[in-house]
Amino acid sequence: MRIPILIAAALLAPLAATGEDATPTQGVLEISITNIENASGTLYIAILNSPAGWLESDSESKPFRDVTQAVSSTDDLLISIEGLPPGKYAISLFQDLDGDAEMDTNFIGFPKEPFGFSAPMGKFGPPKYEEAVIDFSGEDTSVDVTLN
Repeated sequence: MRIPILIAAALLAPLAATGEDATPTQGVLEISITNIENASGTLYIAILNSPAGWLESDSESKPFRDVTQAVSSTDDLLISIEGLPPGKYAISLFQDLDGDAEMDTNFIGFPKEPFGFSAPMGKFGPPKYEEAVIDFSGEDTSVDVTLN
């Protein structure tokens, strides 16, 4: 009688491995960047999973994921982020044209270098974190960011 029980257990084991305890698949977050007018510099991309640090530039404020990409063309650019766990994220980025790794602004604080977000600019300034949030389920997801 033990042999049928062992065979049944062996046949059911693969089914149990695909149950609710399976690790979720992590897809790719693709960020498509358009309206690149200057074929030089570096893109600094901040991916945040909370409003803390949204649009802050001090060194104390660290994004959830920090990505840089050299710019060598005015063609649209596609950045693929792998290994990102499912969650809610907002994206902000700027193109550093002068190589100082900082967003240059004018005397009233408006950026002098190209910038963009995972949501369009509002009438009175950049989007709030909640407006820029994308829901990344772990499946492949695309986000369009237009440089301003």
